[in-house]
Amino acid sequence: MPDAAEHGAWPARIAVAALALALAAMAVARHPLAPGLLACVLTIYAALLWRWPQSWLVAVPAALPSFDLAPWTGLMAVEESDLVVLVTIAVLALRRPPRRRDFALRGWAGVALAAIIIAGAVGVARGLALAPLAGGSALSNLRPDNALRIVKGLGIALALLPFLRRSFDERGDAARLLAFGMTAGLALVVAAALWERAVFTGIGTLDTPYRIVATFSSMHFGGGYVGVYVAMALPFVFALLVRSRPVQALLAAGIAVGGLYTVVVTFARTAYASAVIGTLVLALGSLAARRRDRAAPGTYAAPALLLLAVAAIVTFAASDSGYMQYRLSRLVPDLAGREALWSDGLALRRDGAATMLFGMGLGTYARTLFAATPRGDGPGNVALGEENGRHYVALEAGLPLYVGQRVGVASDRSYTLSFAFRSRGGVVVAILCEKAMLYSAGCTGLDAHPGRDGAWQRFSGTIATGAIARRARLGLFRRPTELAFFLPTPGSSADVTDIRLTDPNGRELVANGDFAHGLTRWFPTDDIHTVWRIENQYLMTLFEEGALGLGALMLFTGIAFAGAWRARDAMAPAFAAALASFLASAVFDCPLEVPRLGALFYLIAVAAMALGEKPKSPTVSDRALA
Repeated sequence: MPDAAEHGAWPARIAVAALALALAAMAVARHPLAPGLLACVLTIYAALLWRWPQSWLVAVPAALPSFDLAPWTGLMAVEESDLVVLVTIAVLALRRPPRRRDFALRGWAGVALAAIIIAGAVGVARGLALAPLAGGSALSNLRPDNALRIVKGLGIALALLPFLRRSFDERGDAARLLAFGMTAGLALVVAAALWERAVFTGIGTLDTPYRIVATFSSMHFGGGYVGVYVAMALPFVFALLVRSRPVQALLAAGIAVGGLYTVVVTFARTAYASAVIGTLVLALGSLAARRRDRAAPGTYAAPALLLLAVAAIVTFAASDSGYMQYRLSRLVPDLAGREALWSDGLALRRDGAATMLFGMGLGTYARTLFAATPRGDGPGNVALGEENGRHYVALEAGLPLYVGQRVGVASDRSYTLSFAFRSRGGVVVAILCEKAMLYSAGCTGLDAHPGRDGAWQRFSGTIATGAIARRARLGLFRRPTELAFFLPTPGSSADVTDIRLTDPNGRELVANGDFAHGLTRWFPTDDIHTVWRIENQYLMTLFEEGALGLGALMLFTGIAFAGAWRARDAMAPAFAAALASFLASAVFDCPLEVPRLGALFYLIAVAAMALGEKPKSPTVSDRALA
């Protein structure tokens, strides 16, 4: 029964729900791909959530890693999973509102959460205050509001915190439901990984130097985020595998195999190590829980066998793949290069006590590097401009940077490509390729050479697709194709607009070719990832948020891990293992710069703290499944 405080909070509940729904409705209305279908999906979810309020514990962890259409939409500030979160907040504010005590954690957990909030707020303020690039940028990594994009992950977790606290306080199976959500999200990511491997390399091929991105468009500037996520999600699947009834265990086993395969085909050394570390912590945590609960000796076998199985699979994959063997042979020189990157990155900071304590500002690393690097030697830039009513995209060449759009072309056809451009210092290249995100195949293109310097001119040519889009798996799945523009001459710049790609029947295939709607439907990718981040989350936090931010992060993760380790819940070892895996990945990557990964990390950490607040005996259902 709702208490008196809940009855008296109706105005606040209505205001929160109305604001969340209004934001979601605005985003849906502006969505460039099937907004009607998206509205229907969100409406169905809202109806299900109203009927089963706890279903958000499954839906949100499933949507965060998998619901990503940025390569098709070009939208990066507002992601599709954000809409799921907004609908969740709106429905729960009305249907199952939190109580006053649900808004804060107690003891050291509350201190750790307050520290991470303060560090984030200071980081955002300093990030917004750092001067923008001259001429601006349309790339989120080079804009002052990149601070808001990065802190969104923490914001999502804070917005869901009171609903999470109430769920964990009132339901003994809340942790298990969240584990089901992580498992469902992993299943969707695995499906995307299998599709990508099937259409580009073949599922059984391990020697091809092709690294998947699956549903992580945030890898458009490099990074191993799909590996970070899968290694973090696997402990939940493993925990369900050994603590479920036969049918659920069989399903979890299939997802676990798919998850391990996905880790293998990332060909990321950090992902391999993180998966093993996460499984080791899960095994040790499960053994400690069994010993604490005086479980039968035979139940100790499952965690040990699980660890051995994961280690064996990873070892076999590394030894069977020539490409992975090559990457392992490069371990020492690559580590030396990474250490140089760390040192050079930290050297970019301004001197002074304020920088040491508070950092340069959240989301400022790439912008600082861009400003300090000679033109042509650092990251490229993409800006938007308008002149006499004409909108255009301004390209500035540095290391290879592409601006592309997914287009639906057929094989063995001729298409007419035309666009207006003005160039300063080099040619403009347009290429049509089979491409998921990081790797291109079967490319064909046209070079547009400048005539009169600084004057607009029109270019038109014919692109013959040949075998592009011909390859299909099972007669159903074809490789996606992308039309992209880039400048091959470092230091050159050009403005491009009025892009048109027409088929033999005169049908236009390019959307927003005049850039009147910014970069909607256009998506940037880069070949060199080291110019966008330090590739170490701890050093990245020190750079952007200073000693305050790094100390807050270490305190927060330490309290969360301790909470999961001491909690008397059957799923608690999985939370500890997921945190350990994430922290291991953070040594060679920057996962917190990806809002969706950040949101998952903070949710898992807060859930671990909630589990550890009141150590309790396992639930009846947990004891029955143990």
